[in-house]
Amino acid sequence: MESPESRSIQIELVKGILIGTYHCETVDLETAKTAVNYRMKHWGSKDLPLLIHTNKVKHLTKEARDYLASKEGCEKIKSCAIITNSVITKVIANFFLNINKPLVPTKLFTNEVSAKKWLANFKT
Repeated sequence: MESPESRSIQIELVKGILIGTYHCETVDLETAKTAVNYRMKHWGSKDLPLLIHTNKVKHLTKEARDYLASKEGCEKIKSCAIITNSVITKVIANFFLNINKPLVPTKLFTNEVSAKKWLANFKT
């Protein structure tokens, strides 16, 4: 499987928090599954908090939203902080939170410091 870092998302573990950054404008089902598969392959043995940077995202397909909010998409995630300063992405994230209702505590932030402070409550 090709590493998602070379395509649309970068994921790394930093001080007990998974940090992902989407580098694409559209997150479709294939992109979402690639990110989850990569995360599970490298860190699937632990339950971890997840921080996602989404400033570049302008569209999240319904299929991707449904998948990312599902049991499979949330597997081994303790909590999720979504960071964006983009008005478009804030609308998308709020839609995701209110309609898809992820299975793990998920919150929208505009800065990484606040997001990491909130996620620290979920670290083991």
